Amino acid sequence: MTTRRLTLVVEDDPSLFRAMASELRRMGFDVLGAATYDAALDHLEARVPHLICVDVGLPIQSGYELCEHIRGPLGLDVPILVTADSGGVDDMANAEAAGASAFLKKPFTMRQLASYVLLLIGPAPRELPRGPRISP
Repeated sequence: MTTRRLTLVVEDDPSLFRAMASELRRMGFDVLGAATYDAALDHLEARVPHLICVDVGLPIQSGYELCEHIRGPLGLDVPILVTADSGGVDDMANAEAAGASAFLKKPFTMRQLASYVLLLIGPAPRELPRGPRISP
């Protein structure tokens, strides 16, 4: 039996969110979704996920600002995977400075997403099957 983990996907593109959520569920995650900075904070105030995926190009406030808030005022030490349309050295440096754990340039495949997730937090823990108890 797989122990389910929780991830928050902050992505304003509905089709990309659906694809990411489907892959993460396949990997054994429960998925929370947010399309804005404020919606993401609402989720993070209620519970702490095992992983956060953040799109840099959010409306109003950027994904970089969200990362800074997660690391600063919220003080969370959770892996953050940043996704962005551009993937230059400056973009990666900005993500790292904001507190991101990894950077994934769009467009990406779901296999690439899965690889990054496994790199950041490893495979889901599995429970050992229950066998008969042996008494001394």
